[in-house]
Amino acid sequence: MSIKEKNGDKETVLSHQEEIIKCLEEKLLAKEQQLRNQINAIDTTNATIEFDLDGNILNANKNFIKIMGYTAKDLIGKHHSLLVDPAYANSNAYQFFWNNLRKGIYQKDEFITVAKNGKLIWFLGSYNPIFDTSGKPYGILKIATDITLAKTQFLQLAVETQEKEKRASELIIANKELAFQNKEKENRAAELIIANKELKFQNEQKEKRASELIIANKELAIQSKEKEKRAAELIIANKKLASESILKEKRKVEKLKRAAELIVTNQELAYQEKRSIELTLANDELKKAQEELGSFSYSVSHDLRAPIRAINGYTQILIEDHADSIDDDGKKIIQAIINNSAKMGVLIDDLLAFSKLGRKEVSSVNVNMTALVNGVVSEITIEKGDTIPLFEIEELAHSHGDPSLIKQVWINLISNAIKYSKYKSEIRIKITSTKQNDKIIYSVKDWGAGFDMAYYDKLFGVFQRLHSQDEFTGTGIGLAIVQKIVNRHSGAVWAESKPDAGATFFFSLPNIKH
Repeated sequence: MSIKEKNGDKETVLSHQEEIIKCLEEKLLAKEQQLRNQINAIDTTNATIEFDLDGNILNANKNFIKIMGYTAKDLIGKHHSLLVDPAYANSNAYQFFWNNLRKGIYQKDEFITVAKNGKLIWFLGSYNPIFDTSGKPYGILKIATDITLAKTQFLQLAVETQEKEKRASELIIANKELAFQNKEKENRAAELIIANKELKFQNEQKEKRASELIIANKELAIQSKEKEKRAAELIIANKKLASESILKEKRKVEKLKRAAELIVTNQELAYQEKRSIELTLANDELKKAQEELGSFSYSVSHDLRAPIRAINGYTQILIEDHADSIDDDGKKIIQAIINNSAKMGVLIDDLLAFSKLGRKEVSSVNVNMTALVNGVVSEITIEKGDTIPLFEIEELAHSHGDPSLIKQVWINLISNAIKYSKYKSEIRIKITSTKQNDKIIYSVKDWGAGFDMAYYDKLFGVFQRLHSQDEFTGTGIGLAIVQKIVNRHSGAVWAESKPDAGATFFFSLPNIKH
């Protein structure tokens, strides 16, 4: 064989091998296309997620991500236990499930997973081991369909069926009870028939006895009529015998009664004359006391203010004309004089307000407490301008009294609640009312500094204070004014407190309607 023939045979073999390789490549491409079509079909209609043998998430398709509410970033690299109930994830059943998958055992069932928002999702599908060329599993592919809606409807149907069965059982019991009650009614009806027959017999006997009694009563009436006629005749005779003596006794009694009335009348006249003299003296003393109180008020408002104005004037002259010759200590002393003078002025104002309460005439009208308190709160919060207090005001019971005086009570109590809460991070005040028979009790509660109940007896005294002036400003008149106003309305005022735990002040007013 020549070299040319050998080369020709070699080329023929190579050409045949190329055709076989090309044919195999075309079949491989066809299989790959078929596999891609199957994967696309699965991705279109199913949710898929891929894990390694340790349960770590390698990939998840769009359907699974959409159903579970996660993003791919949330899942990739995370453990499968992220998607199941924590109790199940720590159970032996969960470990057994994964051990079977690692051995290459196919798992198919309904599965419960937990979405990102905590909602339970039901899947129907399978966990499919992925094998390498040697038949050893190296991964797991989960292919599933969302059956949450169908499962929820099925569970709801099961609950409804159970309820229907329960209701049917209850109806059977109710029907048995109704049958028993009907039987009892029939027995009762038979007993009533017997009882009615007995009653009819007794009524016939009663009618017979009544007829006999009517005849006996007629005979008794005739006898009674005769006795009454005889008695009337005896009465007339006795009246005639007694009339003269009765008339004499009556006249004697009338004379004694008239004499006694005259004595009582004379005594009452004497008492009234004495009482009139006493009232005249008392009115004169009251008038004199009012004049003296007026003079005292004038003295307080004018004579006592004059030295204070002089002190303020002189200290102002020192500051304006001699500021350069006064050292820092001197300036502090002058400022202390000014501050104490101002405090003295406030004390005089409070003392005058307290003394005027005894002379002010108290009116009595219907007071809308809710509207009154809301107005006071608005005024006080506008004036303060610092931390705005949080008020909890219930619907307050109406009462009777002097609106201007009662308004002053609310102003003093609410202002105190705000003042003694100023060092708290939050100022809270609660205002309520309760009715108790013949009185209405109002309360103002705060969560401020409070006070020690051991010093309660000083609480409502004039110029009595339970806190230092440096800590909380004030003159010690406010609560005394509250007590005096409430007392003039025939009410009472009291308080409850613990140090640094707030205080509650109560006052009562009469319940006029009651």
